[in-house]
This record gives sequence, structure tokens and C-alpha cells, in this order.
Amino acid sequence: MAEQTGPSAAAIQAQQAALADRHTAVGGADRVLQEVLASAHAEMCDSASRLDAIAAEIDRAVSEQAGSAVDTPMGAREFQRFLVAKQREIATVVAHAHELAHEKSVVLAGLRETYAAVRQP
Repeated sequence: MAEQTGPSAAAIQAQQAALADRHTAVGGADRVLQEVLASAHAEMCDSASRLDAIAAEIDRAVSEQAGSAVDTPMGAREFQRFLVAKQREIATVVAHAHELAHEKSVVLAGLRETYAAVRQP
């Protein structure tokens, strides 16, 4: 079979090259999206686990209050310090999750632009 030549063959080759470039771009964007979603899920599970551990510590401390002398001024202050420390831990977990969410949203915004550009003919 003879090779096609002329403007139609060149146009077909150009379209094939453009499609190959789009396919490569979409594949790369899909890999980034998969990584972002997987890491976001893992980080969410880690944060939830940390918050569950803090809740368990607070529950344990509350149930053991009778032996902690919280009915005395010194015991009440110690319990208050404990609760403030747990509040700081919770705030740290939430702040970290918020920071990660912002980072992921920036990446996703970039992917949105990539997908929109690939969709353009």
C-alpha cells in the first residue's frame, strides 16, 4: 500500500500528535489527582486517629477524676492544665489538617486548569 502524501496526511499526523500530547497530559494529571486523593485520605485518617486518641485520654481522665483530687484547688488546676493541653493538641491537629487542605486545593485548582486546557480542541 502506498504512503499517503499531501495536506491530508500531514493534517492527520498533526491531529495524531495533538491527541498523543493530550493523552500524555491527561495521564499525568490523572496520576497527580490519584496521589492527591490518596494522600488526603491517609492524612484525614491520621488526623481522625489522633483526635480519637485525644478523646480517649480525656474520657479516661474524666472517669478517673475521683482519684485525682479535682475537688481541691490544686487538683482542679492540674485538671484544667490537662484540658488546656488537650485543647492545644486538638487545635494543632485541626490547624495541620486545614493547612494540608489548602495545599491540596491549590494542587486541585492547577489540575482543573490542566483538564480544561486538554478539553480545548
